[in-house]
Amino acid sequence: MKQQIINTTYGNVCVYKKGTGAQPVFLIHGGGCDNAMLSWTEVIEEFTEEYTVYALDLLGYGKSDKPDGLCGSHFYDTHINAVREVIETLGLDKFILAGLSMGGAISIGYALKYPETVQALVPVDSWGISRKMPFHSLCNWYIHKTNFTITQYNWMAKSRWLAKWAISYSLIGDKSRITDEIIDEVWRACKEDGSGRSMLDYQRSSCNKDGAIPYYKDVLHQLTMPVVFVNGEKDPLVPIKDLEGLEDILPNGKVVILKGCKHWAVKEQPKEFVNVIHGISEDIRQ
Repeated sequence: MKQQIINTTYGNVCVYKKGTGAQPVFLIHGGGCDNAMLSWTEVIEEFTEEYTVYALDLLGYGKSDKPDGLCGSHFYDTHINAVREVIETLGLDKFILAGLSMGGAISIGYALKYPETVQALVPVDSWGISRKMPFHSLCNWYIHKTNFTITQYNWMAKSRWLAKWAISYSLIGDKSRITDEIIDEVWRACKEDGSGRSMLDYQRSSCNKDGAIPYYKDVLHQLTMPVVFVNGEKDPLVPIKDLEGLEDILPNGKVVILKGCKHWAVKEQPKEFVNVIHGISEDIRQ
């Protein structure tokens, strides 16, 4: 796995690369304690030699810079613009774009802004299609009026048991897949400086009293490239009911539900996810 630091207007961004195949794939991770290697390692390992796979640490995550003030109305535009600068530096003209959770919302925003570069879009357990959060008024209150998210991350950083509980509750449905290695990965990530703050910045940038931010369903019809929404069947954070009607909205879209999975479908069923990408790639070549 090659690693490269790319300087952007917004800070230095760490990018990982594997392979030299003809089909580029670009992967964007989720929020919280996440980073490129935490969510995408198993997926990257499943790709065959016909692909060149890139995954970046978003600003505020992993080995990328962690700028102050990355919160508010500029949150998504900043991430989209930073991703754009990374992609231009890499010299990618066209590629398959996939994003997980928060990264799903960033990937949708990117495809809407730069559709000519995106051969296909694959949002996974994606933020941006839910009109409201579960128990929205309560969630909005504690996100904007308390710092309890940071407290939660501090607790998980001190307790491997809490990290395991969080994985089981919302991230991975099949308990047999919750290995000691995965627990330790998440536990270590929770200990990283700023993981709780990064999650709170994401949360505070992603809702107000009226609803979730962004909400893309009203503009998804603008996406004419192949779009495949992948979602865990048991995802409690992006329930599958929020995907209802997407296939009717998208000119060239479909929904794939991964049975038994929760919010971390790519970690839970990496081979199945790569099969989705492979099917898209074959369609592109035809």
